[in-house]
Amino acid sequence: MRATIPALQQLSSSAQRARSYAFIGLGRMGKEQAFNLFSKTHSADPSARFVVCDAVPAAAESFCANFASHFPAARQLVTVALTPADALSQSATVVTMLPASPEVKKVYTQAEGMLPALREMGERDRRETLFVDSTTLDVSVGRAVAAEAEEAGAAMVDAPVSGGVTGAKAATLAFMVGGPVPSFERAQPLLTRMGSRIVHCGPSGAGLAAKICNNLVLGVQQIVVGEAMLLGERLGLEPRVLAEVINNSTGRCWASEVNNPVAGALLEKSPPCDRDYEGGFATLLMLKDLGLASEAGLETGTKLPLGEKAQDIYRAAVQAKPELGRKDFSSVYQHLKLVALFSTVAASSFPSSTTASMSDKPSVLILGGVSHCSRALANLLCPPAEEAKVAHLRIADKYSVHPPTTYIGPEFRQTIESPAIEYKQANLTVPATVSSLFDPPEGVDPYSIVFDLTGDLNYERGEEFHIKNTANVAHICATEAARRKVAAYVRIQPPYYECSEKGTHDESDDPKPLNAVGTWWHEALRIVGDVQDLNLVVVRIGFLYGPYQAQAYMTSVLTVASVYGYLKKPMKSLWSPGKHPMHTVHVDDIAGALWACAQWMVPLGREKAESEAGVAIPFHNDPAKLADVAGAPAPEKKVVVPLFNLVDDNETTLVKAGSTMCELFGTKFDFYNFVTSAMFRFRLEDVVEEINEVHVSAWAEMLMKNSPPITSSPVTAYMDVWSLQKHTVAFSNEKLKRIVGYQLKRPHMTQDVLREIVDKWKAEGSWPNVA
Repeated sequence: MRATIPALQQLSSSAQRARSYAFIGLGRMGKEQAFNLFSKTHSADPSARFVVCDAVPAAAESFCANFASHFPAARQLVTVALTPADALSQSATVVTMLPASPEVKKVYTQAEGMLPALREMGERDRRETLFVDSTTLDVSVGRAVAAEAEEAGAAMVDAPVSGGVTGAKAATLAFMVGGPVPSFERAQPLLTRMGSRIVHCGPSGAGLAAKICNNLVLGVQQIVVGEAMLLGERLGLEPRVLAEVINNSTGRCWASEVNNPVAGALLEKSPPCDRDYEGGFATLLMLKDLGLASEAGLETGTKLPLGEKAQDIYRAAVQAKPELGRKDFSSVYQHLKLVALFSTVAASSFPSSTTASMSDKPSVLILGGVSHCSRALANLLCPPAEEAKVAHLRIADKYSVHPPTTYIGPEFRQTIESPAIEYKQANLTVPATVSSLFDPPEGVDPYSIVFDLTGDLNYERGEEFHIKNTANVAHICATEAARRKVAAYVRIQPPYYECSEKGTHDESDDPKPLNAVGTWWHEALRIVGDVQDLNLVVVRIGFLYGPYQAQAYMTSVLTVASVYGYLKKPMKSLWSPGKHPMHTVHVDDIAGALWACAQWMVPLGREKAESEAGVAIPFHNDPAKLADVAGAPAPEKKVVVPLFNLVDDNETTLVKAGSTMCELFGTKFDFYNFVTSAMFRFRLEDVVEEINEVHVSAWAEMLMKNSPPITSSPVTAYMDVWSLQKHTVAFSNEKLKRIVGYQLKRPHMTQDVLREIVDKWKAEGSWPNVA
């Protein structure tokens, strides 16, 4: 099948678009839904057109070939769209079935998404557009996308499904629909071609809410059925007999009657367990749905003790055997069997008098930072295939890692498989949640070392956001740590400061916080420093770089340098002569220094630590803004904190970093002339898209030229306004070396170090291997 060209060339009128149906997302569920929708629509209207789109173009081509083999007359009526926007340009009705919230945002709201394209259409086309999203995603995201669609003039419903792949094939799915009544009435005829039960649950987001609640029940139910079947087996019952009893008694449920996890228990049916758990609802998807339920519980103040425990069990199953992630979620039974076997062996191996704690190593808690430094720190503390430095490591952040809702890189996926590591998705803005995170698992010593890597790094967010997600979170975490009397509480401080260009600055100097993000990070430092009985030490870092740091500023610069190497043109900066300091630090050294500072603090305590390394943290804020900020000390109060700067020995400047990166890719680093620089700098926010046009289009071309083409990468050549501005960071690392005794692992940002970073991304398939 051929790929389509834009709608204005292929479809001649709005009438043709109104009789075209698009389906985006051809995974195990989506391809079955699309086949039923298209086949039944074709039977009713042989001239109807159909469009498919998928992140993997081969999946779309395969679908078209399969559909044409069943309906030869429709061969020319089914085509492939290269982008969601292209699909929308050809079809007034679009159904999406995507993995999770990030993909929904990408398909609907981002650059090549459908809503920007919709806004460029005429009023009639916008009014005739209907979006049906069957993705199970965060309710708030679903409602926000629907609101944008309706504001642009289209109708939209959320229509998540129940029934699994079997129901998708048989067109017996149950659709739980949210949206206005007129939109539901437009969508209902389409949904009846893919399902047998259509329930209108209420306004936008109601379908998602119902689906999340249903899957909360289902996830818990499947575990209980597995436990019962396992118990019955150990009591001598035949699985078939026990299943028959349950399915004809009050224990009857879908998890036992249809999805029983024991092979041979259902003689007249073929559940996934009879096929080695292939072909059902993936465990990672159930884990995602339980994560959505957990987030909804936090947002609404609803405790979900069974749901949270179920989430822990599924997560442990995937961590113990990653292959279970893609298998049907009833495979959790295999994990329950392993746990039961281990418990039996453990009970016979250790006397009853054995104490809970069997290690002199510390128990460690990491709060936040999964999108930047937590991964490297976890890898240092629990290196794969090596002995762990800690007895137990709990990592807690707002992101899910099974499946990931932020980029985590391949090494972290391997690291968190360690039996010493426990990952918890948690809302750190809720004090009760943070308190529960300080409660270790049974048999584990209390956390003696806590790393606080919380705080939001988005400079575009407003003050209220940073107060809530940086300052208040810092206060919640630090207060709880003090109450628990942890031996070392290590907090990271990012380089949101503007230093003088002359010389380097030690910890006693007073650089000014940069914008709202810097102001509230600095205020958080004063808040944490003012918490009584907190064994605090703070590490203030330079510009972060290193492997898998997709969101780091230096990664953007490195990516743009590769683009200009590909274009065989010099990379130019606005900030001549580029001699201002931009001190850097490798993520491995951040991990190493954090651990070294924790070990330094443990035997000292706060008072002695302050005597050795304490500095006053001046006030840099508007006093009027502190009234509702929890824990904020009075502006005149002196707050003293043990503080260490952390940068490498490279003494990086703009021209030094740019030249090193450009030389790696065979090009040169240069500057725009004075007139061009002045014009761009004066209108930076207005011309940022113009500046990025070359970077982004060339990077996309490089990705497509890779063999095979890279259709999705966490790395971008886009540089936002903050990245294009001038920043001066000049810190001295002498105090850290002298007092803590830390020795840098990566003292210089060399071409070899940068090449190692690029090579790791190439090995992952995220960086194009093109000249």
